[in-house]
Amino acid sequence: MSKSLSQVRTALAEPWQAPAASAPASRAALDLVHLARQSLGDKDRETEILALFDQQAGQAMGRLGALSGRDFGLAADLARMLASSARTAGAFGVASAATVYEAVVLSSLDGDGGEAACDHLVAEVVRVRAVIAELLGR
Repeated sequence: MSKSLSQVRTALAEPWQAPAASAPASRAALDLVHLARQSLGDKDRETEILALFDQQAGQAMGRLGALSGRDFGLAADLARMLASSARTAGAFGVASAATVYEAVVLSSLDGDGGEAACDHLVAEVVRVRAVIAELLGR
């Protein structure tokens, strides 16, 4: 777990930026139909939901990156919160990755902290945040 958390720390040490234009983000990272339903079709509410999720995702990943390698309970709690927030925003890839990470961490209390699951979660969060940045014109 410490290797992945170290990678998260490194990735989050710099201000977040969308990937270069050579690697365009796919809007499939977000279910925009679900987002429209959540916001009752109100574009301002969609923007608010996306901005809040983007902020929460950044904070959760920052906190995950700051954890010691053995704080599995808090890591699982952060993953659960992130999964819930992601479902609201229609970021089902993040929700799935966070749920898997939570399960792996909880089942690894005296062993591997789920490096592969953490790496996948980081990749999904980066992917969705790139789409959000594109949608919000950041």
